[in-house]
Amino acid sequence: MNPVEHLRTLIARRIHSKSFFIVLLAFLASLVVVAALIFAAGANPLHAYEDMLRASLGRYYGRGEVIGKAIPLILIAVGISVGLRAGLTNLGGDGQFFIGALVSVSVGLRLSSQHPVLAVTLALVAAMFFGGLWAALAGVLRAHLDTNEVITTIMLNYVALLLLQYMVAGPMKPPGSFLPQSATLPQAVRLPSLLMGTSAHYGIFIALAALVFLYLLFSKSVVGYRIRAVGQGVDAARYSGIGTRRYIVFAMFMSGAFAGVAGAVEVFGIHHRVLDGISLNYGFTGVVVALLGGVRPLGILGAALLLSVLRVGANAMQVTQGIPVSVVFILESLIILFALVGDGLRHRR
Repeated sequence: MNPVEHLRTLIARRIHSKSFFIVLLAFLASLVVVAALIFAAGANPLHAYEDMLRASLGRYYGRGEVIGKAIPLILIAVGISVGLRAGLTNLGGDGQFFIGALVSVSVGLRLSSQHPVLAVTLALVAAMFFGGLWAALAGVLRAHLDTNEVITTIMLNYVALLLLQYMVAGPMKPPGSFLPQSATLPQAVRLPSLLMGTSAHYGIFIALAALVFLYLLFSKSVVGYRIRAVGQGVDAARYSGIGTRRYIVFAMFMSGAFAGVAGAVEVFGIHHRVLDGISLNYGFTGVVVALLGGVRPLGILGAALLLSVLRVGANAMQVTQGIPVSVVFILESLIILFALVGDGLRHRR
């Protein structure tokens, strides 16, 4: 079994595991390992973790930042979860995020002089559609040519990034501007702030609606059942009469659609323009959120908030304890590594 197929097997087992205990153990084990690294660096791990929690949850500004950072993670993780249910691993969340951001700003700037609510609605729909199409390219290649979607989605990330850099440095750059960014969205079409002075905005309600959609799709709909059937076995699903190619493409489309919406929400809620470096590796972090959350709505919500707490508190930990922010990324990687290993050992036993 090649490494990609082995990873898919571990992911599939992680999806169907209902053990919260494994994730909890993975998190605690990761905290212990990172605490050892912090101690080796000459700092007190308990003080470092205390500063992290105080900065992220103990202050008004920190709580707002946690909500703001969790919004795109929730949306991308919902899309990733749809793909994983179909047995597909979408690592192109960043590229689909970029496409959604570009398209939504273009629509928003052109329609901002008309009805603001209509402009925002059409911008979100356009971001969903074109983000979905971007992911569907990999879905079509997988369905008809059996091309590995992990490779194609990663390569499409680079294409989308180069497209974004070209657009903000050329066609979308305002006259007289020296910075590679688009024009600023008018106030009327921006998503309202949820907590003034922070990055929390009304996009959280869109993210919560996406979680409800995920629940309804796989708990109450025939489409969700067929997607799960394809993920559990393509040959068996095809034998039972399910159009497997159609559902593979559809699952990838939905996966990219939510990432595209994440890009639109990030632009309309926080940056109010498209600029180079708008995504902070949201695509790959969304995969972590989906896996830790067991591709279930409440799990995704909890995992997104947890990783947001870690990222917001990392800056405070760096200032007070001199611990690099990269320690948080090590912690995230260890959590998912221990969760996958623990669940794999559980099934093997």
